[in-house]
Amino acid sequence: MKKECYSNLFYFRFINSIGGTEQFLYELAKKYHKYDLTVMYDQCDYEQLIRLRRYVRCVKRELGVKYYAKKAFFNFNVDAIEQVEADEYIFVCHAIYQELGYKPPIDHPKIQKIMGVSKYAKAKIIEQEELQNVDKPVEYSYNPLTLEKPDKVVRLVSACRLEDRTKGGDRTLKLIDALDRYCEKTGRHYFWAIFTNSMPSKIESPNVAIMKPRVDVRPYIADSAWLVQISNNMETYCYSINEALGYGVRVVRTPLSVTKELKIPKQAELILDWDCGNVDEVAEKIFEPKQEFTYTPPNDSWDKILVDDPSRYKPRMKKITIRPIKDYFDLERQELMHSCSPPFDVTLARARHLCRAGLCRIVD
Repeated sequence: MKKECYSNLFYFRFINSIGGTEQFLYELAKKYHKYDLTVMYDQCDYEQLIRLRRYVRCVKRELGVKYYAKKAFFNFNVDAIEQVEADEYIFVCHAIYQELGYKPPIDHPKIQKIMGVSKYAKAKIIEQEELQNVDKPVEYSYNPLTLEKPDKVVRLVSACRLEDRTKGGDRTLKLIDALDRYCEKTGRHYFWAIFTNSMPSKIESPNVAIMKPRVDVRPYIADSAWLVQISNNMETYCYSINEALGYGVRVVRTPLSVTKELKIPKQAELILDWDCGNVDEVAEKIFEPKQEFTYTPPNDSWDKILVDDPSRYKPRMKKITIRPIKDYFDLERQELMHSCSPPFDVTLARARHLCRAGLCRIVD
């Protein structure tokens, strides 16, 4: 069975979900599709196939079929070379295969020219030619790259106990689903960091990260586009909302009664209905550009409530440097410490506790 003659045929046996050669194919297709490129493969990741087909012809190799091309390019695997009749056969070297313990097939009798993707790659190919007693023309060309500024990833953050039904666990799942559907439709991206002491098995989105709780999540809030606070109507102050707004971070919230006391600018919030009836609308608006706003949290009056006596407490905050001498799990640091771990600073009281337990010693 005769196939049409392709101008530039690139054979890659496996096109994976991620990798340098996969990016090479995509960038080549995007930049040079006017040159009539064809990508042939044995197995190809579905998402890679979708984005390649926006620009170039993609064909799955069929056994027993003859392919014709003016130029045929091969990567490490040349399984298909006997099925291809071309005016010129070119091997493209995307890695220093000898460093991985492989011998590149540059000695195949059909290969007429070898290309590296950098000067360094070209030099290593020439070294390999000497080892394999091969003398073929070696050239190089850097990989193609088109620098198009992508849409930024929209970062969301939450800090809540998702296993507590009052904290909006069900609403969280519905909002994640709506965001995923919107991103699939539009090609936009988001990343939602959820600090929680539970691991909800129902959350399977690749755009969500479940994080261990920590005392201070303010740096994560300040670095996000949105704080999500969609708990039930039992909140009486909402530290996270006040902090986020104070840092200039917008909030996604439920119609919490206490927020009527806060002077939240309209451009600084999205309100998710209790029943999530408007979840798709909220998901879409999350990706809208930010409008600047200012916010001042309400003033407290604790200075008029507390007994105004001078403090007699002297903070015990002197820092001591200690080094682990045994493997142990440090509850305060929430990490596994080893005898080879670097020294770290703790309070004097903490240093005494760890040294008495025989886990650390004070560094002179």
